[in-house]
Amino acid sequence: MALRINKYIRDPKRAGITSIYFTVVWNCKRLILQAGDSIHTSDWDNKKYQPKQKADTAMLTGRLNKLEQKIRDDFDALVKVHGIDAVQPKMLKDSIIGKTKIKMATPEKKERILITTFFQKFIDDTKAGKRKSNNKLVIKADSIKSYGSTLSSFEKFQEHMGKKFYLTHVSQQLIEDYEDYLSNIQGLALNTKSTYLKKFGLMVDYAIENKLIDKGLDLNWKGMLGAENSDSIYLTDEEIVDLVNYNKFSNPTYEVVRDLFVAACKTGLRYSDFSKLTQEQIRNGNIYVLQTKTKAKLTIPIHPIAQRIFDKYSAGFPSCPTNQPFNDYLKEIGKNIPSLKKPFLKKITRGGQVQVEKYEKWQLLQSHSARRTYCTLEHMKGTPIFTIMAISGHKDVKVFKNYVKSNGEENADIMRNAWKERGEI
Repeated sequence: MALRINKYIRDPKRAGITSIYFTVVWNCKRLILQAGDSIHTSDWDNKKYQPKQKADTAMLTGRLNKLEQKIRDDFDALVKVHGIDAVQPKMLKDSIIGKTKIKMATPEKKERILITTFFQKFIDDTKAGKRKSNNKLVIKADSIKSYGSTLSSFEKFQEHMGKKFYLTHVSQQLIEDYEDYLSNIQGLALNTKSTYLKKFGLMVDYAIENKLIDKGLDLNWKGMLGAENSDSIYLTDEEIVDLVNYNKFSNPTYEVVRDLFVAACKTGLRYSDFSKLTQEQIRNGNIYVLQTKTKAKLTIPIHPIAQRIFDKYSAGFPSCPTNQPFNDYLKEIGKNIPSLKKPFLKKITRGGQVQVEKYEKWQLLQSHSARRTYCTLEHMKGTPIFTIMAISGHKDVKVFKNYVKSNGEENADIMRNAWKERGEI
């Protein structure tokens, strides 16, 4: 019987890093031999029983082919001396191990796993639900969006440094170099930079979990992470009325975008909820929502302005554009409205320096501006904070207060009105 050699991994459906084995069969005898290499299951071709043909696995494939040839050479040598019937599995194993010194993967072999390659696996595993949150829940798509941006920024960092980095290169120095690049070369805002570093840290934790990085690695993120309450716009009642009255649409989709945005300004709905709103959710003067993001059940009273919009689409809401086109269309509408051309100064931290950037208000319009508008206007008009939070679905007062964007003059007017109501002026 001819010699037959196959490669395999155990449990190929399980995500993660796993060892590679050889089975060697002849004359009804079988030897199982560890190859001394490991591979991520997503890089294994289950039909061809070998690594997938790609640049990242080329060296591994070469090592496996070399070992397979040595197995054949040792087997042929034993057959010549003892005859095929006398060759036993232990004899072949001793011969192979003595010649190749097979060991399990060393840190040097692990170094062949590029950070960018593993980061993509980290993203893919998260999207597939294989990697879950700390409380074992599937991570939502909205939370995964910044993973791809982080990977892209790290690829640009590699280009800037003129080299590729592997998982065994992860160190305090690498983290600090990456932070310096994000802050001083790319000039990212503090919040964006911190988001990228946090996502990079999650990838490192996942590599540790998969035993690709030393568990004892000590990384100090202190001083590199931070957050600032960004200057974001909200719309006044007058600006909302200007939006309602605008009717010069070059595209019928623009009118749908305007209507849904205005309705959100008066209900506090997120894009993920108002973009898929149905007439079945609207009854008894309320909107009944199971929030996409938090899964909280909300009962939202319908403001008269929102009700007129809902009545307009009583036969069913038209399809809503995806979030990015929605934001683009919203800006196209906003730049035609005079009241939204007023200047807006946005304070932001870049490269450790506070900068003031000047915009026209319409340039900062996005779907989330509606939710911020709702919270701010209701707060300014005296609606109790906990009532607003019950409608908007906020659980944390600190997070809610980040949505309240009234400026100094508006707060001064609120105070004067309070004095008048109390008869003090």
